Amino acid sequence: MKSSSFLLALMTLFIFSCKDKPKTTSKNENATAVQKSMNTNASRFLKDESVTAISIGIFKDGNKYTSHYGELDPNTGNTPNDSTLYEIASVTKTMTGALVAQAVLEGKLSLDDDIRTFLDEDYPNLEYNGTPIRIRDLLSHTSRLPGNNKGIAEIMQTINDSTAFKFNAIEMGYSQDDFFNYLHEIKLDTLPGHIYSYSNLGANLTGHILEQVNHKSYDNLLKDVLFDNLNMNNSKLKLTKLDSLNLAQGYNDKRTKMPFLPLGKNLWGAEGGVKSTVPDILNYIEFQLDSTNVLAQKSHEKVYTFSDAEYMAYFWPVENHPIHGIYYEHHGGAFGFNTFVYVYPKYNMGVVVTTNTSGAKASNVLDNVVLGLVDDLKPFGKKSITYAIEDSINTNVNDGVTYYKELKENKPEVYDFSDENSLNSLGYRVLRSGDTQGAIKIFTLNTEEFPESSNPFDSLGEAYLEEGNYQMALKNYKKALSLDPNATNAKEMITKIEALVNAS
Repeated sequence: MKSSSFLLALMTLFIFSCKDKPKTTSKNENATAVQKSMNTNASRFLKDESVTAISIGIFKDGNKYTSHYGELDPNTGNTPNDSTLYEIASVTKTMTGALVAQAVLEGKLSLDDDIRTFLDEDYPNLEYNGTPIRIRDLLSHTSRLPGNNKGIAEIMQTINDSTAFKFNAIEMGYSQDDFFNYLHEIKLDTLPGHIYSYSNLGANLTGHILEQVNHKSYDNLLKDVLFDNLNMNNSKLKLTKLDSLNLAQGYNDKRTKMPFLPLGKNLWGAEGGVKSTVPDILNYIEFQLDSTNVLAQKSHEKVYTFSDAEYMAYFWPVENHPIHGIYYEHHGGAFGFNTFVYVYPKYNMGVVVTTNTSGAKASNVLDNVVLGLVDDLKPFGKKSITYAIEDSINTNVNDGVTYYKELKENKPEVYDFSDENSLNSLGYRVLRSGDTQGAIKIFTLNTEEFPESSNPFDSLGEAYLEEGNYQMALKNYKKALSLDPNATNAKEMITKIEALVNAS
């Protein structure tokens, strides 16, 4: 299974020793180190033929740094800048979460409120065996509401160049009456609050609830609570014609122009309608890192627990990592954009990276940029094994695997070998390059390193499927499912492969 911001490998808290205390560096030294890291990691990103531009923002020890690379439109030389607006898509949800936190602090909402309290009509269908959907279920994506508005699931079954335009046609014609009529049709399949299932519809419904309890539009709530107070002066739900001049054109990975999301035009846009700049997001990151800010801290409180190592805050997925400690991250993916925001309280650091290219390939590469930046700039702790062996892997996979084993034996105190995603991400880079056999070797190593984890076997199954080896693909997907009975991707792939085998 591809690791991404929202497939989340979430881990345990690391208590660092005295020897891990950060050394003191000057502002100039920090600036030089930050710029060097941004240049290096941007260069890695732009090697991917599917992308042409990237913007990076770093908040570190109270200072903000931005840098922009490439060209927004192919063969134009128009490099992005601090005024460039990007669709940040689902990163918007974390802002919606902050507005909910504000309403809770003001006593306007409780996390355990039945959401039907804030709806004008009766919805007896929005409960299961007497258990209603609560506010916390919306915030944690455990409401059991559908992922999107009516009709979206059907068009998303086939992804091609026309999908975005079909999506936009539905959303552009979708009214609030349509939204609430669809709510009447929904039938919950299990108890809310127990099973995670990402729901844009639920996040958008949260926008309506916020309007009800505040007697103010969602758009104005964003402005009054967040944008004005955090000097996010260029962040908007709805753009003027002048604003639109700074909005980057989005592309898919084939460099085909994509339509802009119409979110916030007819409905609330609480699931992904905000457009923003890198400097504005750095101000937002600074707010997230302010340990004295009651609103920021409230929005980080746990509302749903996956395990000791992972939970959901107010629309924030939270990881509890053995090296990085507790950190918050969210991905925003539109039809022409990818954005990642990571916040690391332990390092007093946050990162935003964004590009006007959509798709899983750009998303995975962009996420690796974040990991590279963090590995370079964190003030203490072990280094990522990913970047230590990357060059060896790219030159010769066998040499890279050997080098990994040598470092694990000889330098376990220097490099972090605890994160299964390190090898997983390398495996996918090799797989994307067309070297299926090389990817199989890396994924196999990962299953040996993490024999009790489902995801490495899922990834190995994908590589064997790519190779056309159905027997080995099935074997590894079944192993992934045995280790995690909730591994939905493994279930789906087993069904598909068995159908292929029976048809042949």
